[in-house]
Amino acid sequence: MDLWSVVAGLVAYGVSLVAAVLLVFVTYRLNMLLTSRLDEERLLLEGNRSVAIGLGAILLSQAILLRHAVFPTMTMVRDLFLKPVSLGAALFVLAHCAAFFLIVGTLAFGSVALATWFFKKMTGRLPEREQILKDNVAVAILFAFVILGVTLIVNEGLEDLSRSIIPQTSSGILRLP
Repeated sequence: MDLWSVVAGLVAYGVSLVAAVLLVFVTYRLNMLLTSRLDEERLLLEGNRSVAIGLGAILLSQAILLRHAVFPTMTMVRDLFLKPVSLGAALFVLAHCAAFFLIVGTLAFGSVALATWFFKKMTGRLPEREQILKDNVAVAILFAFVILGVTLIVNEGLEDLSRSIIPQTSSGILRLP
């Protein structure tokens, strides 16, 4: 066991932990900003279960997809510890990590928005948003499962994309079938 590999792994884990907390926080705040006219936080405080189910499904779906920005970031940060590091190499890694989060974040938000649009098309004449705001738990559960179902299928494509945008490094990446 190589000590630098273990240290690099621990640093990569720390980066993933910080990234996860920040991503979930930013995702939650961005969702609140985009739907500010609904005042979901007030509805949550009033005990509206349907809004909680809907928001939870959206947040979980985005988190499932956003995690694919963390793997390339961890891979590149870990690689910094396995060879001599220059300022240029560190800036290169930082720029690539920002690009990972931008690309994967945009696709994650877009995928969940598309899944929400699919749900509206699937349910036809059902006023789903209105029903969720009225605390219709059945509609909220259906909404949550549709969002999560689309997310689980899209997940595979986003995972493949995120792994394909990792630049080849001197230490290489072991790809398993």
